[in-house]
Amino acid sequence: MKERYDAIIVGTGAAGLYCALNLPEKMNILLITKQEADQSDSFLAQGGICMLRGEEDYENYFEDTMRAGHYENNKRAVDLMIRSSNDIIRDLLRYHVDFARDGLGNLAFTREGAHSQPRILFHEDITGKEITQSLLNTAKTRENIEICEYMTMVDLISKDNTVCGIIVMDQNEQAIPVFSQFVVLACGGIGGLFKNSTNFSHIAGDGLGIAMKHHVELEHLDYIQIHPTTLYSHKLGRRFLVSESVRGEGALLYDKNGQRFTNELQPRDLLSQKIFEQMEKDGTEFVWEDMRPLGEKTIMEHFPHIYEQCIEEGFDPRKEPIPVVPAQHYFMGGIKVNLGSKTSMKGLYACGETSCNGVHGKNRLASNSLLESLVFARKAADDMIFGETPEYVKADDVDMKIYENREELLSGYHTAVLNEIERMRMSHE
Repeated sequence: MKERYDAIIVGTGAAGLYCALNLPEKMNILLITKQEADQSDSFLAQGGICMLRGEEDYENYFEDTMRAGHYENNKRAVDLMIRSSNDIIRDLLRYHVDFARDGLGNLAFTREGAHSQPRILFHEDITGKEITQSLLNTAKTRENIEICEYMTMVDLISKDNTVCGIIVMDQNEQAIPVFSQFVVLACGGIGGLFKNSTNFSHIAGDGLGIAMKHHVELEHLDYIQIHPTTLYSHKLGRRFLVSESVRGEGALLYDKNGQRFTNELQPRDLLSQKIFEQMEKDGTEFVWEDMRPLGEKTIMEHFPHIYEQCIEEGFDPRKEPIPVVPAQHYFMGGIKVNLGSKTSMKGLYACGETSCNGVHGKNRLASNSLLESLVFARKAADDMIFGETPEYVKADDVDMKIYENREELLSGYHTAVLNEIERMRMSHE
């Protein structure tokens, strides 16, 4: 690791990797991640990635996204995402992302809850892994991109509301200042703050807490999406997500008596509410999801990893319903950014789940997250290349004595984020 880079990107999920790949190869780029490079939530995304199916689909896609977001979406951001989707998909195909094909070799599309028609590309039930691994493989071949694993950002370095770099901490709790005129926060969601979450536990909103400390503007921290169907388990750790696509393909939800109790294709927040109500009524910790209507062929070909996980928990989805429970899944709020992914601090960008550009509104439409991450990661790269370069500001000397205990530092950030989520939630009630 060097002392100075042309750009520092925090996070090796889809947003961080794609941003790095869209920057010129003459730029020296540092990518850091808390764990191994493939331990990002992007790798866990099962369902797929949306794309515009021709001009006649535009109004439907726009309306589906707005409706899911309770019409609180930023319309310009939604338009930008939809209009960029075809170009993004073409790019992913160039990176050798292997999307499912039909018998004629054409791209195959599926439909998920709250979509008016099939417009989702997928790779089995591990689309996020397929996309993000392809991006990671390419990033590893680039001589200008340095990827440092097991490095934790513990602070920003800034002066006069201009970013100057970050403080990173290695596994030995050694704090190191690294300088750059451009810093991109692509450090994911807030799942680690919750008991039941589909996220990796180490992804816990550190970037939000650090941004708050530096008075960077945040937005809608209380807009937190619950995924209605995660596999119920007595084990500790993250919850395994049973994709929206499973219900899109025809799976049904039952109460404790084996009776359907709601429409399975409602937007996630409404469906989660119905499931919570049914669990309370039944006095249970889960409801049942029946995949048998899909047929064995679809289960084994389209959802092999979900099948394997169910078997591991002692359930055979070909023969019986599986227990599911809502869990924290996705974060629609975050560090406020404009359409170029710029924050309120000069030289500081945010993209992916840690940012809030208004695309999702109050509730994300299924399979918009990977697309949104890629579109706005590229916009961040575009702004760094073509936008106004921030004036160089030399940082004051950094007092490294305050960076001695990683857990203490991160715990302080997490507490600040939870308090702010609660404050925003109370102000909206």
